[in-house]
Amino acid sequence: MPAAMTRIDIDFSLAMHNRTGRFFIGRDLIETPGLPLGDVYYWRLRSPPRGLVRRVVGRLQRHQVEGRTLGGRLGWLPPRRPSRSLLHLDPYTVPSTELRRSDIVLCHDVGPVTHPHLFAPAVGAIYREIYRLVAATGPHMVFVSQASRRGFERLHPAACPTSSRVIYPAIRTDLSAQMARRPEGIEAPFLLTVGSIGERKNQARSIAAFARSGLALRGLRYVLCGAREPGFERVAAAAAQAEGVVLLPYVADAELAWLYANAAGFVLASQLEGFAMPVAEAAAHGLVPLVSTGGVLEEVAGDGALVADPEDETDIAARMVALAHMATDEKAERQRRLATAVARFDLARVQAEWLRAFTEWSGAPSDARFS
Repeated sequence: MPAAMTRIDIDFSLAMHNRTGRFFIGRDLIETPGLPLGDVYYWRLRSPPRGLVRRVVGRLQRHQVEGRTLGGRLGWLPPRRPSRSLLHLDPYTVPSTELRRSDIVLCHDVGPVTHPHLFAPAVGAIYREIYRLVAATGPHMVFVSQASRRGFERLHPAACPTSSRVIYPAIRTDLSAQMARRPEGIEAPFLLTVGSIGERKNQARSIAAFARSGLALRGLRYVLCGAREPGFERVAAAAAQAEGVVLLPYVADAELAWLYANAAGFVLASQLEGFAMPVAEAAAHGLVPLVSTGGVLEEVAGDGALVADPEDETDIAARMVALAHMATDEKAERQRRLATAVARFDLARVQAEWLRAFTEWSGAPSDARFS
């Protein structure tokens, strides 16, 4: 019988902010059968905080991270020193603990460092210091896309992580047509954009492109939904002035399932992404996506997607028209290629990749049993 091997702890502080794709990555990890997980941490707690406690704990962690990276409140609070290797589901939690080479850091993107103007004030400075620490320490690193790994390597070419790999996030399996509920006031046909509303996702330019396309005059609407992030006000103003555009808040899963099931096509001409799960979800629901050219969105969608220059309203508008009036045979061929692309994000396949990674990090043979 193989010897028992040490388990790996996980920092799931992101569960306190469960409107992000990072939350679903953590949830899927915790639910992976046979994964040798140890303790799950929510900052310094070992059970998920609720209600007011969650807000207080989240604020305390933010003050500690800001204090240890930029100076200020709670910077004096010493980092936690885990007894086992620790998986950080986002680099943001690194300053809360003492980082070691045996730890693991999941990197979504380096956008806060390379494009700080697209994020809230101080976020770029915080992540710049965190990535400097990660590069200097050299823990195991996992990236959500090849694009995010290339971004980190360009930012820190001298970094020597203990190991480096790409593990794509898994497409959610809990958005079924059976649970679908139509959002109030929404009728087909429409193009759809899902994702946080703000400058980074480039929705203001997509709205302008939709207005330029003339599709509203032909009875097509453009529906956008998501939580707010920096730049929301500009998007909201553009949506209010454009005919046929509907801006929804963050929607419930049942409403999201209905939107995916009834949209005529999907649009995400984002300026910056680490992975962009909505593109993969849309493709899995049979929608042909229109995405930004030359970046991670093309990597996710594959060659079944339409692509446009995210800086060019005319280009986006032309592709919107092509998407809305796509011939049946072209759509079927693109859907076939999209299905091949999104097979990479099958939950069972992703869980198997994480299990192999955990086994390697633990130094265990493939048939090891974990204590």
